[in-house]
Amino acid sequence: MKNFRIKVGILLFMTFSFAYNWPCEPFNEPHWINGTFCECRSGSSGDIDHFHDGVDIHLPEGSPVYSVLNGTVTSISNAQLSGINSYIRVGRYAYVHVDPNPALNVGDNIAAYQTVLGWTNSWNHIHFKDGYPGDEINAIRLNGGLHPLEDSYNPQTHWVQFYQDNTSTQFINNRVNGLVDIVCKSTDRTDNGPISDNNGIYKIGYEILNSSGESIYGPHLPFQFDGIPSSDSYITNVFFPGSSTSTYIYIASNNLYTNNYLNVTGWDAGDYTARIYVFDQYLNSDTTDVSFEVAETDTEPPSSPEIISILQEGNGFILKWYANPEVDLAGYRLYFSYDMETWHSNHDESYLTADDTLFQAGSFFNNTGFFRMSAVDNAPLPNESVPSEIFVFRRSYGGQKLLFVNSYSKQNDISEIPFIGNAGLLADSHDIGIGTVNDTLFIIDSTFTLPQFYLPVIFTGNTINPIPDALINQLNNSSFWFLGSRIAESVDMTTIGTDFLQDYLSIDFGLSVPLPSELIGVNIPYENYIISNLGTNTVVDSINSFSELSDVPVAYSSIIDTLDNIFCVTLNDPPSLLSSVVLEILGVDEQIEYFDRAMEFLIDTTLTISGESLVPIAPSVTFYPNPFNSEGIIRITGKPEKYELKLFNILGHTVWDYQFTKMNPNPLRFHLPKSISNQLTSGTYFLVLNKDGYQISTEKILFIK
Repeated sequence: MKNFRIKVGILLFMTFSFAYNWPCEPFNEPHWINGTFCECRSGSSGDIDHFHDGVDIHLPEGSPVYSVLNGTVTSISNAQLSGINSYIRVGRYAYVHVDPNPALNVGDNIAAYQTVLGWTNSWNHIHFKDGYPGDEINAIRLNGGLHPLEDSYNPQTHWVQFYQDNTSTQFINNRVNGLVDIVCKSTDRTDNGPISDNNGIYKIGYEILNSSGESIYGPHLPFQFDGIPSSDSYITNVFFPGSSTSTYIYIASNNLYTNNYLNVTGWDAGDYTARIYVFDQYLNSDTTDVSFEVAETDTEPPSSPEIISILQEGNGFILKWYANPEVDLAGYRLYFSYDMETWHSNHDESYLTADDTLFQAGSFFNNTGFFRMSAVDNAPLPNESVPSEIFVFRRSYGGQKLLFVNSYSKQNDISEIPFIGNAGLLADSHDIGIGTVNDTLFIIDSTFTLPQFYLPVIFTGNTINPIPDALINQLNNSSFWFLGSRIAESVDMTTIGTDFLQDYLSIDFGLSVPLPSELIGVNIPYENYIISNLGTNTVVDSINSFSELSDVPVAYSSIIDTLDNIFCVTLNDPPSLLSSVVLEILGVDEQIEYFDRAMEFLIDTTLTISGESLVPIAPSVTFYPNPFNSEGIIRITGKPEKYELKLFNILGHTVWDYQFTKMNPNPLRFHLPKSISNQLTSGTYFLVLNKDGYQISTEKILFIK
């Protein structure tokens, strides 16, 4: 059937090659052509939907339209039936976007160039179709069709690009291998009309030349639009994504009815030229030469970049990383997220080139941002590395800040767990400034010191890595939080680390033990903190002995198991924690409480407290958002003391009872546990803050499920 339709189309073209005047006045003078035959047209299936089955002749709304031959009306459809596509057909010719003459009916005789068929509607042109439905031919042709038509303009190819066959994956820098699609944006100017400079191509193809200028393939001329293709389904063989009703991007290496490609497999590596030919219906033409290179196949990605730091600079930040070693490196891609789930990238290898090791953002939103990078090579199909570790940044307006120290990242050995990222999610509710550095910064830059007013939180994840001496040296008489399942052994791996444990914290590294089934909080900041649903089977460090040393700061155990193994050590002055209880072994609610208790203990008591915070604040409890439907944040003000918080339902029944010690004068924030909110039904509840058995503040909240 396909071949039959092709033959019919050719026959029609040959049979009806005679010329005819224009269907509008003056009949024997050319009119502007707004659209040519077989252009891409949008439709119900998207921007690349169907072939344009006629020629658009510019004619202002309300102008009379005439038949180009004597005949009879064979069909009519007015605006009520077809809207803007109203039409009238006389024999083999159809006139669309025309409001039919109401005096005409099917079967009426028509005199060419005398009988008014109708008048153009608001689309200001005639869509003129030469041929019966499905067998239309090009009404602009060299030996026939619309006449007279003078076309002295050459078509033009605007650009040529190379893609992996049948994909939207572009070969970079015109370096290709394997199966290649040659894609070009080409247009034709038909006349001097205001729209006629953006018409489609009549014929297009290509030829390949070697470095000596000799033709080694082609010419291949796949598209010549004399008759309408047998199905609109073939339009995606002709037009590349990005094409539309007004944009024509051709896949010059395809065939009309099948996918095709330029196969350079086995070609000698080196330089070649693709010569693109485009023609209009009057054989005006344009030739465009584009150089390309056949390159060896490369599927080896670069190593993952290693970020050094992301620290605040003004209202933005400076992000630094180590240079990747690959000689074929094209550059880097920087990704950011606000939730570690949806990632965005505004800067790729075209901006962050292989020579760059620093990126500065003049400003950044007030949100907590999560950042990671990848490296990209210059292979024909670029290979992208595994993303780097996640670093966290939040802009600070002064006062308290956190400095996350990455002590588990190693080049080409990316952790499966985003330890710092997870801590960033928990820190987000504290509205506190955050910067992140790699611990190697303390090794490569002997002048780097912990920034003022930053509390260092050192993460070792679930690895054993020696902590840099330069970092440990700065922690004496300074608050810190060591956090990692093998943290004690990591600190103990160097002489200075052993001395730090024994002489400063007055503890010894004990041994590594299997993760216990239960953790028990026995002292500040984890008193009355019991966890029995531990989520990961891993090995953790235990600190099993305290040195019998005098005149040193006194540390005490704050988290133990039922066998009295110690998993968290606390130092009161200055407030510090060394804990082998990583966030990731805890449930969601337990993570929140574990982190929030540490923040309440470490922050505000360790950093500069403004004069305002020294003014006594009346105890109060507030809750937001209110109403809420999942998570809510409780805010407690008041001086450091022991408090009790209760949640009552509308009937006065106690839903939740929580006792805690507020460690400093600044507000305390923590989440309502999910284990509680998941049990709530829609309705009104009351948060009551008690002290010494007396009610001192109440907050009415509304839960909507």
